[in-house]
Amino acid sequence: MAALGPGVNVSALARRLGISPPQLFGWRKAFLKKQNADAPVGTSAPMLEIVVGEVMIRVGPDVSEAALRRILRAVRSA
Repeated sequence: MAALGPGVNVSALARRLGISPPQLFGWRKAFLKKQNADAPVGTSAPMLEIVVGEVMIRVGPDVSEAALRRILRAVRSA
């Protein structure tokens, strides 16, 4: 899934695909949630890594779009 690739800008990808960014974030979240549910007991949930400048942000599938946007905004303004 292209939206899970390292360094991908999910909003830009959504616009290129002609869908709304919240829709793609929702699909991504649902996919990660299903992956997590299908994972054997004792394995860790998949993490999404986002690099902004020299900062790496790791988020799990339970992070909402709104929370992720706030985190990214804070990192970019720091």
